Amino acid sequence: MCRLLAEQISQIPERFDAENKSTALILKEAGFPQRRSDLSVEEVEDVFRRSPRLIDKWLRRGSEQRLAGGWGIERENGAYRVQSFADGHGEIEHDRFRACALFVVRYVNFIGDVLSKAK
Repeated sequence: MCRLLAEQISQIPERFDAENKSTALILKEAGFPQRRSDLSVEEVEDVFRRSPRLIDKWLRRGSEQRLAGGWGIERENGAYRVQSFADGHGEIEHDRFRACALFVVRYVNFIGDVLSKAK
């Protein structure tokens, strides 16, 4: 069941482009924010390793994020920096799959937090 969630989350950019739905609506359809604790970096990373084409869309989305309190990802000196725009905290990761998975989990959890507060 958690693997299915990781697959649904990993496909958000493709669904966003194809379905004319907001990221928040796609997340709600996947069970967010209620199921956020079921989402792991390792499972998302596994999906990316099996479907590497998904990474480019996430990296593009991640480099466009500048939301107060949100997360972004940038390529920096051959590595990837996953950064919070709330507190400036960031991590450097050399593995592209792992870096993107870290970003995705943090990004969707941030949106999940926003959705929880909106209720």
